[in-house]
Amino acid sequence: MNQSWAMVALSAVVLVAYLFDFLGRWIKVPAVVLLIFAGLCLRAVTDAFGLSLTPPDDLLPVLGTFGLILIVLEGALDLRLTREAAPLILRSSLCAVLGVVLTGAALTAALVFWLDAPLQAALVHALPLAVISSAVAIPAAAALAPRLREFVVYESSISDIVGVVLFYAMLNEFTGFGSMLVSLTGEITLSVFIGLVVGLLIFWLIQRIQHHVRVLPMIFGITLLYGLGKIMHLAPLVMVLLVGLLLNNYQLVRRFTGGRWQGEGDFESDLESFKHLTAEFTFVVRSFFFVLLGFGTGLAELLDLQAWLLAGIVLACSIAPRWALLRGVARESAEPLLWFAPRGLITVLLFLSIPAHLVIPAFPKAGLMLVILVWALLLSMGSLRIKPAAQDEVAPVESPPSSH
Repeated sequence: MNQSWAMVALSAVVLVAYLFDFLGRWIKVPAVVLLIFAGLCLRAVTDAFGLSLTPPDDLLPVLGTFGLILIVLEGALDLRLTREAAPLILRSSLCAVLGVVLTGAALTAALVFWLDAPLQAALVHALPLAVISSAVAIPAAAALAPRLREFVVYESSISDIVGVVLFYAMLNEFTGFGSMLVSLTGEITLSVFIGLVVGLLIFWLIQRIQHHVRVLPMIFGITLLYGLGKIMHLAPLVMVLLVGLLLNNYQLVRRFTGGRWQGEGDFESDLESFKHLTAEFTFVVRSFFFVLLGFGTGLAELLDLQAWLLAGIVLACSIAPRWALLRGVARESAEPLLWFAPRGLITVLLFLSIPAHLVIPAFPKAGLMLVILVWALLLSMGSLRIKPAAQDEVAPVESPPSSH
C-alpha cells in the first residue's frame, strides 16, 4: 500500500468512527459493535479480492494499552470526591473486586472441567474474561443518570485495575496466598504513593507552564508513568486513576495546602483543555483498536460451536454473580446496571499477554470475539430499556434502617 492510500485509509477510519458514534447513540448500539463489524466486513472484502493486509503484530497491544490508559484517565477526570459520594465509591469498588473474584473462580472451574486445563493456565484464561471493560462501559454510561454513571465509571475502572493486578500475579510461580497477598499490598501501596506525587506535580505544572504546547506532554508523561510502573511490576492503572482523580478534585489539594498551590492562571479552564484533549485522543485510539480487532478475525471463525459454547459459559458465570452483587452489595436495582458489564479492550490485552507455556491449546480463540460482541449487544439491550424521561428517577434498593 502506497502512502496516499494509507492516508486515505487512516482518515476514513477516523471519519467512519465519528459517524458510528452518532449512529450508535441514535440506535442505542455501542459504537464498539459497529467498529468491530466494520473490521470484520473489511476483512471479508480484502479476502474476497485476494488482498493481503497484515498489520504489525505489536500494533494492537500498543494501541490497546495506550487506549486503556486514556480511558481510565478520562473516566477519573469526570469524578468528584465528596463525602456524599463515599458510600457509592465503596459499594462500586466492592462490586468490582468481588465480581472479578467470583466470576474468575467460576470460569476457572469451568475451564478445568471442560478443557482439562491446569489450574494456573485456567486462571490466566479466566481472569481476562471476568474483567469489565471500562473502554466499552464508560462511553455507554453516558445514557445513565448521573449517580448510576458514576457507579459504572468507578466499578469498571476498579475492575480493570483488579483484573490486571491479579492476572500478572498469577503469571508468577505460585508460592502461597500469603506471600502473594504481601507482594500485592506492597505493589499497590507504592503505586498509590507514586500516583499522588505525579498527580501533584502535574497539578503544579498546569498552573505554572505558560508554553502554548503543554497538555500533550503531560498526557505522554502519564503514559511514561504507566510504562515505568509496568517495568517495575507495580500497579500502573492505580497511578493513572489517582492522577485523574487528583486533578479533577483540585479543591482538596488547595484545602490541604492552605491555598499555597494557587497558581496565576485559570486552572479550571486549563483542566477543561486537558479533559478535551484526553477525550479526543481516547476516541481516535479506541476507534483504531476495535477496527483492527475485527479485521483480525475471520467471519468463518465465528461459526465454531466451541466458540459459542465458551460465550455461553462466560455469560452464565458472569450474570448470576453480578445480579447477586448488585442486589446485595450495591443495593441497586438490577436494571439497567446488570447489562453494563461488557468485555472488551482489557480482555483482549490480557489474552495477548498470556505466555506461550500457559496457553491452553484447546481454548477456542474465536470465542473471545463472540464474548465481546454478545456482551456489547446485551449492553445495547440495557441501553434501550432506559427511558430518557425517567433516567433521574432510578432509585437504589431500600436499605435497612441499621445501615444509615
